[in-house]
Order: sequence, then structure tokens, then C-alpha cells
Amino acid sequence: MGDTPYQELQGSPGLVESKARRYIEIADAIQRSTAALKKISDEIDTRSLAMDETREKAEKVRESIEKAQERYRETGSALQAYASSLRSAKEDAHAAILEIGRAESELASARTAQHHAEQHESGLPTSATPQEAAEARTASSRAGDRVSDAEGDLAYWQGRWRDAADAKDSAARSAVGRIEEVVTGKNTNGLQDGTWDKVGKVWDSFYELAKVVCDVAGILAIFFSWVPFVGQVLLVLAAVGAILAVVDAAMKWSKGEGSFWSVLGAAGLAALSLFGGKAISSIAQYTKARMIVQTSARMSGSSARAMFGRSAITSARNVFAQSTGQRVTEVLRSPFVRSTTDKAVAGMFASGNYGHAVRTLFPNPFTGAGMRALFTNDDVSDMLRVMSTHGVRVDEVTTVTSSVAVGLAYVNNAYSQGKNFVDFANEAIAGDSGQAAKPGADIATSPFGGPYGKIVGYGAQLISNPTDDAVTVP
Repeated sequence: MGDTPYQELQGSPGLVESKARRYIEIADAIQRSTAALKKISDEIDTRSLAMDETREKAEKVRESIEKAQERYRETGSALQAYASSLRSAKEDAHAAILEIGRAESELASARTAQHHAEQHESGLPTSATPQEAAEARTASSRAGDRVSDAEGDLAYWQGRWRDAADAKDSAARSAVGRIEEVVTGKNTNGLQDGTWDKVGKVWDSFYELAKVVCDVAGILAIFFSWVPFVGQVLLVLAAVGAILAVVDAAMKWSKGEGSFWSVLGAAGLAALSLFGGKAISSIAQYTKARMIVQTSARMSGSSARAMFGRSAITSARNVFAQSTGQRVTEVLRSPFVRSTTDKAVAGMFASGNYGHAVRTLFPNPFTGAGMRALFTNDDVSDMLRVMSTHGVRVDEVTTVTSSVAVGLAYVNNAYSQGKNFVDFANEAIAGDSGQAAKPGADIATSPFGGPYGKIVGYGAQLISNPTDDAVTVP
């Protein structure tokens, strides 16, 4: 992301410094490890083949990991130098911006005064005395000089801003050069990346791009998932983002940068985000449908319609009539296809009922906010509302399924919010405001339901994610 002329320079010195400290801490840990291994090698005095082999292996391991120390220490040092230069450049640019604002104001005033002076000079009547004409010319000339001075002052401070921006870019290039020298250049100490490392780098680049595409698709799907074909493509792209996170965790594990448990965790999160909410909704919808169908069967048609409404009864009968296999299939297909609501919204737009369509896509966020804060699932809240209606039949099956839906929704919400708090705290402590934006937004918007949390969360992540620190670290 480039800097906008005469605006504050992009980049976070604090974030760069935190990354630098992490690399230097790793280098210190390597130094301690090599010292310990050298001590093991030096203290093995017993003469035997086994001890000789142990000594030899300890020395080889020490030499191997010692080579990595320079890579991490030089990377940390380069980032520290860049952070210092970035901070100075931002301070210089900020001072220049203040002066640019002042100079622009003075230039505008000078040009206004020049315009009035020129108008006065050109508008002198023919009866004006030579003295009056001379005074008008002098005033016009002085106004022109003032404009020239103001233009020169503005150009000077704009140059100072460009100097600060150039200093930032130069420092970034220098840091990148120092890092590349210990990663791929002459000071690698034999630590050249292998084929798998190069594949990993290609994957990292692809994943970063794909993640942004999938996040954007997730936002667009909120607004356009009802559109035939286009909506389906957006839903598929949004779902692919969760699947790619699992692949990314597996790639990191294969490179020794993560654990198998992180892969399992990513897979669990993907399954939860793709199918968890829909599975809970499916149980809640079945429970609600069972209550409505069984209660309506014991009432007259007019009484049932007065109690539940004709459309609710029709919908409940359709849901209740589904087989178990159909319910499971619907859950598994849900992340990749338009929902019944999406299809209904498409029909509303096609028939010109735009107001109802918009209200369906963006329901009132303050209705049922208390229940939603507990469960973050409108279907569970709706199920509980029907269950609390006087005269509704609740049998043993309904009691069990409603308890399952409520329990799963509560656990899912508690887990999601707990993870959001942990992610937010970790990223905030690390100084990474961009990565902290989404969990923070999710925490704040969870009671609103509907699409609002996703809009704010995805938007905050895309807008605030700091991608402009200009240094790529190995």
C-alpha cells in the first residue's frame, strides 16, 4: 500500500519493533542452545565409540543451528533499524504536513488578495490620478510577491514531506536488502532454502492473496448471496477461505512451524464455521416445526392460523416432513448454495417488493438482542419464542431436541467469544491492530445478529490490516 502525498505516512514502528524483538529473542535462544551443546561436547571425556559418536553429533547439531543465529539476529537488527527510521520519517512527515496546511492557507489568502488587487487596478476609472494608478500597481505587485513567497513556502514543505517519504522507502529497501543477504544472499552460511521451503513461500504468497479474495467474497455474499449464480459463486469463495486455513495450517506443520494439533484445531474451526451454525439451526428449525405441526393438528384451522400464521404453518409442515438424510444433506450443502431465504429474497426483488427484501436481508438488529447475545442464533431464539407461547404442545422429543439446540448454541457462542477475546488480547499485546480488528468487532457486534457482525468484522480486518510496513521477514 503506497503513501498518499502529503498525508501521514503508513506503517507502525511499534509493530515492526515487536517483530524485531521476537527475531532477536530467537537468536538469543539459539546462542544459549549452542553454548549448551558445546558444553556437552567439551565435557564428554569418556573414550568409547558411543561417546565419540555422541560428541560428534552434539558438535554437528551445534554447528548447524549456530548458522541460523546470524539469520535471525540480522533480521531483528534490520527491523530495529527500519523501525527507528520509520518513526523518524513519520515524525518529519507529520511536522511537514502541519506546515503544508499552514502554507496552503496562507497561499489561498495571498491569491485572494492578489485577485482583489488586480481587480482594483484594472477597474480604475479613467479619471484616476497618476498617484492612484501607481498605488494600485504597487499593491498588485506586492500581492503577487506575497503569492510567490507563499508558493515557495508550500513547495519547500512539500519537499520536506517527500524527503521523509523517501527516507522511509530507503530504510525499507535497506532492511529488505540486509534480510535477503542472510536468507538468499552471500551470508546464508549454507542455510539455502530447499525445494519445500520455496514451495512454502509460493503457498504463503498465494494464501495471503486468496485470503483477501475470500474475505471480500464473504462481504459481498452478505449483500448478493440472493443473486442467482453470482450469489452461489460468492458463497463458494467465502467457504473456500475456511478450507484454505486448514491447508495453511498443514503447510506450516510440514515445515515445522506448527503442530499437528494446530492442524486439527484449524480443521475443527473450519467445520464449525462452515457447518456448525447451520446444524444448530437445523435442530432448532425441526423443533419449532414439530411444535407448530403437532399443536396445529389439535386445533381448528382458523385457530391455528390465528396462533401461528398461515405461512408459518406451511413452512413448518415442509420442514417437519424432511427425512434425516435430507436434513444432513442440507447442512452439508449450506455453505455452498443459496439458502431458502436467499431464494425468497430473489423473488421479492423480482416482484418489485424491494422494501421487504431489504428488511429480510438486514433484519432489525435490536429485536431479540438479549437472546442473540446468549446464542448468536436467530433460529434458536425463534424456537424458544414459539416454545414459550401459551398452548404449544411440547413432547419428550421436542424437549430433547430443544435442549440439544440450546446447549450447542450456547457452547458454540461461548467458544467463539472466548476465542475472540484470546485472539484480540494476543494481537493487541503484539501491537497488531489489523489482526485484532476482526475479533474485536465480532465481540462488539455479536448481539446484533444478522449480517452486521460479519460486515463490521470483515471490513475492519480488510481496512485495518497493516500490509504496508514494506518489510518481508523470512
